[in-house]
Amino acid sequence: MKLHKLITGIQERMSQRHQQGKPMFVLLLGLITLGVIFTIAIANPYQHSINSLMVFGAVSLAMLTCIYLGMSVFLGLSVGATVAVAHIVIVSMASGGIYSPRMVWLSLLPIAVFYNFGLKVALYWLAVTLLAVCAMAVWTISHIFNAPFVFAQSYATASVLSYALATVILMMVPWLYELMSAQQLRLKHQKTVSLQAKQVQLEHAQQMQEHFIASVSHELRTPMNAILGLNSVLLERVKDKPQASKVLAYTRQSADHLMTVINDVLDYSQFNTGQISARVERFALRQTVRSAFELFQPKIENTTLRYTCEIGADVPEWVSTDRHRLMQVLVNLLGNAIKFTHQGGVTLQVRALNGGVEFAIQDTGIGIASDQQQKIFERFSQADASIQSRYGGSGLGLTISQRLVQMLGGQLQLESDEGAGSRFWFWLPMQGEQAPTPAMSPPGLAQQLTERALKFLVVDDHRVNRLLASQVLMRQWPGSVVDECDDGSKAVQALQAGTRYDLVLMDMVMPVMDGIEATRLIRQSHLPGVRATPVLGLTANVNAQDLARFKQSGLNGLLLKPFDLAQLHSEVRRLLVLPT
Repeated sequence: MKLHKLITGIQERMSQRHQQGKPMFVLLLGLITLGVIFTIAIANPYQHSINSLMVFGAVSLAMLTCIYLGMSVFLGLSVGATVAVAHIVIVSMASGGIYSPRMVWLSLLPIAVFYNFGLKVALYWLAVTLLAVCAMAVWTISHIFNAPFVFAQSYATASVLSYALATVILMMVPWLYELMSAQQLRLKHQKTVSLQAKQVQLEHAQQMQEHFIASVSHELRTPMNAILGLNSVLLERVKDKPQASKVLAYTRQSADHLMTVINDVLDYSQFNTGQISARVERFALRQTVRSAFELFQPKIENTTLRYTCEIGADVPEWVSTDRHRLMQVLVNLLGNAIKFTHQGGVTLQVRALNGGVEFAIQDTGIGIASDQQQKIFERFSQADASIQSRYGGSGLGLTISQRLVQMLGGQLQLESDEGAGSRFWFWLPMQGEQAPTPAMSPPGLAQQLTERALKFLVVDDHRVNRLLASQVLMRQWPGSVVDECDDGSKAVQALQAGTRYDLVLMDMVMPVMDGIEATRLIRQSHLPGVRATPVLGLTANVNAQDLARFKQSGLNGLLLKPFDLAQLHSEVRRLLVLPT
């Protein structure tokens, strides 16, 4: 414990510079020196040099004590080194001069100084050491002192050369090591700085990529909302015209395909940035499966394929998971099966299994070779180079589907033989739940909503989207009045002016004032009627953080563009029965 306290005390009194370098070297050097001195004193054959040993030991101990009490390390070691040179010279003179084995201790002195004070000071002590060696050789040859034995002059020259070379080499070893270490540190620092700069560049590039994809997605979804919505409106109006209905159905298929590509690209980007997560909700499983299956009915009608859906009797009606993502996986797998099947059929099978539900899509298409089955799950990959040119596709569908299934707690698997069809299946941990209790509406409310002159406010900066919303609302509620605003500030002003609306349909991304701020101001209004106005958010922005902010601003409901007209009708009806 006392030795530990001594070491700690000396270390605390060293300058900041030496605390950051090799502070313990000074202490250990002094302690080792004292140990060597007393060992030599005990086993010293030259009794007349004991006095010199005692003096050197006393000086070394005094220097350690002074350093402990606050003396400069440089001064302490300088005094100690000077006394060490004098001591070695004295004991060497008494034990053979230049031939004395004690002379070897001089070669260690510059190294000790180098480790503590650097190259310049070490070179000074190297010169002192070499001078001491040369002086000892001259004194020995000149018989200035009485050596116990005398060799020829050639032996003295060899001894001088040996000691000098040994000292220089010993000095060069740590110096070269220090030089190379410093160079390596500089290189590492340069690489670190370079990597940090590249990291900043990559993070910036990733942020720009995310911003670009989000912007492109928004700009594509916004017109697609009008295309799909107006397509549905036109289909309703030309039911009795088969040719027109057929043309519009083809248009719808092309638009749906484009939306699939847009969604795949966006989902892949969000997976890479960790922005996608499951949104669990309770829903009717059988109805969802049938909806995914029936999406391809118009396409199948123009082929000779058998297209069947088999849902086991033990499959639960209501379950909880991310309905939208499950639907997306089923649509991707069914679309692939139909695309690669020219004869035979495609079957969707759903059954309860091991406390969950298994989904399987079986086809009799072209199949996949065994050595290509893992490759198809890689991004932008297809089983064969000719697949892209013959069948098209982005190469992201199966990659996205696999990640979505994993996110939902399952694993997408494949069985296939080339030329004999394929079977994709996955199991999800879903158990049956009770059906939600339907909200009870007052008797005759539905008829009142249809007959009543409802008043809507549509807030959107795109004129075509405002037109679509107005057409849908006025067609569903013929006696309704629809006002329009192209930014959030105008909507807030209209409400604050006293105009009463049954429902506000609010876009999120708009100039002047966005939908988030506008909805927040509506909820903070001093007018109770304005605060209680139901607000339905409509947006093409699918960023999870932005959607969360939009909901937190005070929305009563939210639909993503392009929205399904039936969804819009259902959501509007739900919000119109809210207490106001």
